[in-house]
Amino acid sequence: MLAPYVKILATPGSVRFTTSGFIARMPIAITGLSIVLVVSGTTGSYGLAGGVAAGYAVATAAGGILTSRLVDRLGQRRVLRLLAGTHALCLLGFIVAVWAASVPAMFALAIMAGGCQPSIGPAVRARWSYVLTGAPPTSLRTAFAVEGIWDELIFTVGPLLATTLALHVWLSSPLVLAAGLVFVGTMLLAGQRSTEPPISTRHPDAPRRTSAIRASGMPIAVFLGLGLGTVFGSYEVATVALTERAGQPGTAGFILAIWAVCSGFGGLWFGSRHIRASLPHQAAIATALLSLGLVPAALLGSVPALFASAIASGLAVAPSLMLAFALAERLVKPESLTEGLTWISSGINVGFSGGVALAGVLIDAHGPIWAFGLALASSCLVSVVLVGSRTRLQADLARRPVSDTPAQPAQIIGVDEIPGPGPGWQPPS
Repeated sequence: MLAPYVKILATPGSVRFTTSGFIARMPIAITGLSIVLVVSGTTGSYGLAGGVAAGYAVATAAGGILTSRLVDRLGQRRVLRLLAGTHALCLLGFIVAVWAASVPAMFALAIMAGGCQPSIGPAVRARWSYVLTGAPPTSLRTAFAVEGIWDELIFTVGPLLATTLALHVWLSSPLVLAAGLVFVGTMLLAGQRSTEPPISTRHPDAPRRTSAIRASGMPIAVFLGLGLGTVFGSYEVATVALTERAGQPGTAGFILAIWAVCSGFGGLWFGSRHIRASLPHQAAIATALLSLGLVPAALLGSVPALFASAIASGLAVAPSLMLAFALAERLVKPESLTEGLTWISSGINVGFSGGVALAGVLIDAHGPIWAFGLALASSCLVSVVLVGSRTRLQADLARRPVSDTPAQPAQIIGVDEIPGPGPGWQPPS
């Protein structure tokens, strides 16, 4: 099972850019929680803390889409360096605003920090797509699995690190760490020129470039990311609430860690397989399995059932995420790849924020089991939509968009049922 990963990581430059990407995106699991900790710990208001954190999350989702378009047009090196420096300064300025107890400054700097946060995950996945040009189609699946495993590790270690530093070192220390990691990791990534995807230049006779979301099939892929984000947000809040009401608050972190570890294992297995089913069919099956895994928690609402649910549903989490990114990679034009992948990330972020907020309302009104019901309903809805649209999605994948650059002649690529660059595809130059 590990052999495909060893082969992938032997690709020249891959270890350097995926390691730099890991460092740069570690703060995605630190910053939001740290904002809540520092604002609530300083002002005593969880309402204010939640509002500021929500502003940061929404700005991150919206800003990521805009800045990713700049990356596609101007290149990673120029854009990511500017974003990293600005983001780090805004986070440090936010700490000062909290010290000064200035609510308008808190909101302004949190929104600015979110808006200029570098979209590292999509940038790294775009590099994988570029360096694996001409490789077997299954290679990109394995590469995306590597990034999925990094993400699981980030969301396992990040919250624990943020909480430990805030409680035992200094309340604002997680934000200082986040600023440093983003700056250092992004600068290291942006400095690696050999694996940076080339800037695509628009052909004079080509139609005006449009947003990646307008690519046929992309709204469904983004809806998949939105639904998965809702599952993650509602599940995490419901887990904390259920264990607290059961008198076992210490088990929440253990259960969520099991969920993340099982997700990582599921992604490790899935990324090493050669599956002949089409991407839409794979996505529908993965989300259906995720739904089945959530049933014990939604129906029984007990800690033992939650353990079983964490194992069963966790195995399907990473494959579902990988398929969402794989769909986007196959649906958008090569010169819009970073933006297309960022749409998925933004959908996940928005869904996560909405899932957290709605789950909190349901828990206060009806109890944790309703929040697990929200996670189950979101997963089922996504699966139903994928089943209903699989024929259309397959047709969209069969007509892989071609580049508008002179180096990319118009052609219709045949059906490629495995995620990755299709036959005959070449990167824009």
